[in-house]
Order: sequence, then C-alpha cells, then structure tokens
Amino acid sequence: MKAHRVTAIALIAALSVGCSVATSSSPGAGASSAASPAAGGSFEIPAALVGKWTTTITEADLRAGGITGQGELQENSGVFTTTFGADGTWSTSQVAPVTLRWPVFKGTLVALGPDSFRQVTTFPADYAGDSVDFTWSIKDGALVLHVVNPPDPLLPIVAETHPWQRVP
Repeated sequence: MKAHRVTAIALIAALSVGCSVATSSSPGAGASSAASPAAGGSFEIPAALVGKWTTTITEADLRAGGITGQGELQENSGVFTTTFGADGTWSTSQVAPVTLRWPVFKGTLVALGPDSFRQVTTFPADYAGDSVDFTWSIKDGALVLHVVNPPDPLLPIVAETHPWQRVP
C-alpha cells in the first residue's frame, strides 16, 4: 500500500499538491479519468495560473475535514506554496512547525482545457507518476482550486479550503 501526501497542491498544492498518511491500493489510485485535450488540439498553461501561490492550512481546517490523527494533523498543516511554470512544471513546498517527511513535491503540468489541468508528480520518487486533475478559477485575485477525483481525503482539504493568494 502506498501512502499519499498532498502539499499542493499540489498544490496545489499541491498544489498538490502531496500530503497525507492515508493509503491507496496502487500507485496513482484515484487519479482522474478526465479526458486529455482533444485530438489535434492542445492547451497552453494559462498566464493567469502561472506564478507562485500560497495558502495556510491549520489543524482546525483538517479537523473540519474529518482528519483527527495527531500525526496527520501535524504533517498536513502549515504554509503551502505552489509554483506553476509556463513551461509545464510545478513545485509545492510546505513549511510547518514539525519536521516533514516530504516538504517538497515537483512535477509536470498540462492544461486539459481553459479552466482545468493535470499534475503528474515526478519527485519524490515514492509518488512519481501520481496524477491528479484540477479545475481552477480566479476570484478577487485569488486562485480557487477544485480536485476533480481526489485520490486522497486530505488533498481537497489542502487544495480547496482557502483560496490561494498570489505571492508577488
């Protein structure tokens, strides 16, 4: 069984994406089945998404989402910062008051449409190949994420609880 972790987001967290102590039965379990861009068509990473975004997740946020284990609360709370690159890369880092097993996640990003994208993790190796689909929008200057088919119960809490603020 493989432990899943969302930073952010994964996040973007991610975006992220990695954060959890929950398990799945196989690598990539729960990955979205959303269609890829139509044959012959492709989408560029939208300029509005490109850049650095941050959100803070508290233990109270996690409890409200049904997470109660002390280890899960400590490992999955903190400040999450996700960077989306125009070149199709993403990275998510997490800062917390405890030592984190995986404070950084990295991967590739592909736009599935004008308001959706897929993240595939490349680092850490334990999660290489994991894929998660998101929809997104910008509201009042903040990034609002939705996890299409969450592979992990923690991912929607980290990605969706608070809008992500752009980091200048």
